[in-house]
Amino acid sequence: MSSNQSLEKGLLVLGLLKEAREPLGVREIARRLELSPAVAQRLLNSLASCGYVEHAGNTRRYQIGYAVLGLAQHVFQRGRLLTLAETELQAMAAGGCFNGFLGVRRGSAGIYVLAVQSDSPVVIRNHPGQTMPLHSTALGKALLFNLDDGLIKDLLGEAPLPRFTDRTITEVDKLIEQLHVARQQRFATAISENLEGVISVGAPICDAAGSITAAISVAFPRAVYPKVKLINVAQSVLAAANRISRELGFDESIEHLGRESIDAVK
Repeated sequence: MSSNQSLEKGLLVLGLLKEAREPLGVREIARRLELSPAVAQRLLNSLASCGYVEHAGNTRRYQIGYAVLGLAQHVFQRGRLLTLAETELQAMAAGGCFNGFLGVRRGSAGIYVLAVQSDSPVVIRNHPGQTMPLHSTALGKALLFNLDDGLIKDLLGEAPLPRFTDRTITEVDKLIEQLHVARQQRFATAISENLEGVISVGAPICDAAGSITAAISVAFPRAVYPKVKLINVAQSVLAAANRISRELGFDESIEHLGRESIDAVK
């Protein structure tokens, strides 16, 4: 039996146990799925070793195991993350000029998961599923907060990073220096680094284990500065990320803002 067939049949076993009103024995599982008892037993042994099925009490009959709850919780948390982030980003977008985004990192690229557009005449059209550069966006930088310098170099490589504007940081070492400051502040900025005339501020979102699971950012036209102060935007984004993290089970406050490196936009 190929690995793909084994996976498919293992999922069928889980589906059968999920629909069953009572625990099932090996022969009953084999009969319902049209498998040999030996194949059914091998599948059950593999699933049991991972905790996805278990014996019911002291019987030799099987039921869904508690490890499945971990998968369900992951899906629940992902859906909850989207709901929480959309609520926060919609509130900031209502301010009139803030386009909001939720993203995750997959390898050396960021991926937009959610985009909330404001009524601003400047529309930043990033769509869910679209990739983003990690080095030139505030959202991407925030997704790098949990990586050490060596991992960032391995991830982004030694070659110059793509340049999108005159202000794009293309040297990994300079990006790392910027990230050192950004981590102290708990938020990242990108000032005309990805799109000319657009400022963005991003902050990471942590899950219950303290891992960075996503990040949010807002982007707004540079033309509204100095009416819109960067520090005020940063405080709003950081507070929103903090609320989302807390709702996901993270219990360490990230409300402190370092201000020493926030310069006036020139």
